Amino acid sequence: MRRFALVLLSATASAGPAAPKAWIGVFRPNPPGLPPCGDCDKPTIVGATGEVIVLSPSDGRPLPDAGDVTLVQPLLGMNVVAHVSAHGRAPVPLFAADRRDDANTVLVLPGDARVVFVTPNARDVVLIDAALMRDESLARVRRALAGIEIGGVDVDGDHRPDYAITYGCNAWADGLCQGRGEFLLARHGEMWTEVQ
Repeated sequence: MRRFALVLLSATASAGPAAPKAWIGVFRPNPPGLPPCGDCDKPTIVGATGEVIVLSPSDGRPLPDAGDVTLVQPLLGMNVVAHVSAHGRAPVPLFAADRRDDANTVLVLPGDARVVFVTPNARDVVLIDAALMRDESLARVRRALAGIEIGGVDVDGDHRPDYAITYGCNAWADGLCQGRGEFLLARHGEMWTEVQ
């Protein structure tokens, strides 16, 4: 089971400039058939050719305009500019792909975004954990967050993550983690709201 979450934060007066628009993308290797690594407990990276498919936002916003976009995967240190079509497809000649289950989420930003990878501080981790605990797929079970990986992206220059991608349990039921995958989150100020 695959779940995506884009968590938005409302801006406060001291929050600085607003983060740019963002979309959720998924990387699809071409040709398909990248060998999976379901029992890997760390990123298992291979170079692959393929495309990033931008998903339609749940809030009704349009896909990005045809042109350059920035494709970002902070858990892998991936940051590349690509050209997206009007149909939300961005071919990439070489992508750092993670072979773990459902580890193909990509943050899609405007082509001129200034991306800096940052490590979330303790406060950001608490806020990210709190946002994930509101997601029904984790059944509000704190143990579902054990061992979660968080990669942060700063785009406004304040040295705090404006976006984060997590990897860990993404489906909890019957006292066990039923699946692993990623969540994508965004921050504005301190108020978090989950959008699916």
